[in-house]
Amino acid sequence: MSRQLIWGWVVVALLGTTAQAQRPFPRDLLPTRTALGRLGLEQQWMTVVPLTGTERLSEISMDDNLFFAQTDHANFYAFDAETGRLLWGTNLGRRTGDVHPAAANSKLVFLTNSNFLYALDRQTGRLVWMANLEVLPTSAVACDETYVVVGLNSGLLKGFDLREHDKEGKVIKTENDQTILATRPIPIWNWQTNGPLTSRPLLAGKLVAFGARDGKLYVALTESSTLLYRFASGGEIFAAMNSYGTRTLLIPSEDRNVYSVDLFTGHVNWTSPTGSAVMQQPLVSGDEVFVVNASGILTAIDVHSGQVRWSTSTHGGRLLSVSPTKVYLETHDDDLFIVDRATGRIISEPRATFQRAGLNLRPYDLSVVNALNDRLYLGTKSGVVIGLREIGQLKPTLHRDPKLPPLGYIPPEGLPDTQPAPVTPGSEQPPAGQDLAPKDADTVPTLENEAPKEGEAPKEEEAPQ
Repeated sequence: MSRQLIWGWVVVALLGTTAQAQRPFPRDLLPTRTALGRLGLEQQWMTVVPLTGTERLSEISMDDNLFFAQTDHANFYAFDAETGRLLWGTNLGRRTGDVHPAAANSKLVFLTNSNFLYALDRQTGRLVWMANLEVLPTSAVACDETYVVVGLNSGLLKGFDLREHDKEGKVIKTENDQTILATRPIPIWNWQTNGPLTSRPLLAGKLVAFGARDGKLYVALTESSTLLYRFASGGEIFAAMNSYGTRTLLIPSEDRNVYSVDLFTGHVNWTSPTGSAVMQQPLVSGDEVFVVNASGILTAIDVHSGQVRWSTSTHGGRLLSVSPTKVYLETHDDDLFIVDRATGRIISEPRATFQRAGLNLRPYDLSVVNALNDRLYLGTKSGVVIGLREIGQLKPTLHRDPKLPPLGYIPPEGLPDTQPAPVTPGSEQPPAGQDLAPKDADTVPTLENEAPKEGEAPKEEEAPQ
């Protein structure tokens, strides 16, 4: 054998050994194509979040068409949600284990780290501004093109205006009637509740809605800093709310109910009892609402009437995503649970996915509750992230038609003067005008006073009663 050939084999051996030593995860960590195929799934993409030393992946989330990953060393990465391609990464400077899902609009990405709110350029990850929140945030960030809001441990909902203003406080616009992006945080209002705000707020045009641990839904006007009304459920609103159409809020409550409430009026469209506390965000897809209660009962509800279409036991766990034909959940052991969307029939229980199909997702202890489309996103604390889809579904199926008007949209002719009578699932239609809101419902007239100044406690009449 020639000397050159021997040397070539040595180089190959050394390269192979080095590559194997540097592999950041075991070879069998990735689910096999065969195991996924048995469940009608395929891997869409896989990526490894860069980690060093003892660094661990703390949070994965998504918004719009972006996928986000944040570590306990304050490193934050943005990926394309459909391809897994890394777009950019940045360091936020302060290490913390207290992280929450990020949010994005067309120009900026918002996230919290420790007691700071960060606004990053969506294209590059460059820091645009940061704001000291004084106390730790307890909710995910919410934003639109005009505002960004976040709930705090003190019970405060803090809002910032994203538009540049002149010395008189008027919004500055270009000749093309485009607003100019602010390069500094502009606090606009604070709303005080009783207890930490853990439910993600909803920005809806001229309104902002937020649920609180004091059991109340608050709806306020953004431009005039005026509280429009409060609606009280019988228990804490811990999880994020969801919405349907332009004016329906879906509120999970620890009082064992899900409420459908009109955004503009506080009118209760229907109340659906679930049998146990609802500690997860309801997922809305098409005209259905999917709810998992604390006992693990998965229920499909008609969004218009509140009628239960079916319910089934999942033995605990949480929702991951909904496709046109299936509902995907994960158990407390991180096994996959698949339910037929039309009937509630169990397609594959956890034991079947793990033992029979051979799909081991137990190392994937991080996941995304996908309220936008049918994709499944899972991650490990060691930095491995995978995106899954149903076989052949090259384009994501959106839960909401993007061509429809957004939540909070007010048509040019204005809102109708009348409201349909509320409906209680399983009962007859009540007489017109009868209100089925809980007896302790607290709806209040519009308050004309201004919001408190930065750092100032709200006035007494603004505080929940």
